Amino acid sequence: MGEDLTDKKRAALNRLKTVRGHLDGIIRMVESDAYCVDVMKQISAVQSSLERANRVMLHNHLETCFSAAVIDGRGQAAIEELIDAVKFTPALTGPQAQLTGAAVGEAAADGEPVAAASRG
Repeated sequence: MGEDLTDKKRAALNRLKTVRGHLDGIIRMVESDAYCVDVMKQISAVQSSLERANRVMLHNHLETCFSAAVIDGRGQAAIEELIDAVKFTPALTGPQAQLTGAAVGEAAADGEPVAAASRG
C-alpha cells in the first residue's frame, strides 16, 4: 500500500478489499445454486459497502483535490467535475434525486436546480 495514501483512501481501500472477498462469496453462492433471496441480500450488502467507500472517497476528494482546486482558482471546473461524478450516484445525491429523477445540477419538476447541499 502506498505511503502517500490518506487515512480516508486507506479506509476506502480496505473496504474495497473486503467487498472483493464478499463478491467471491456471492459468486460461490450462485455457483452452488443458493436460494435467490439469500444471494440478493448479500448483493445488497455489497452495494451498501461500495456506497460507503464512495462516500469516503468523496470526503477525501473534498478535503484534498477539490480544496486545492478552489485555492488555485479552478473552483468552477472542480465543481463541474464533481457534479458529473456524482450525478448518477444515488447514495451521494440522496433519495430526493431518486424520487424526482433529477440529478445534481439539473432542474427538478418545479424548475429549480437540485442542489447537492439540500440532500442527505
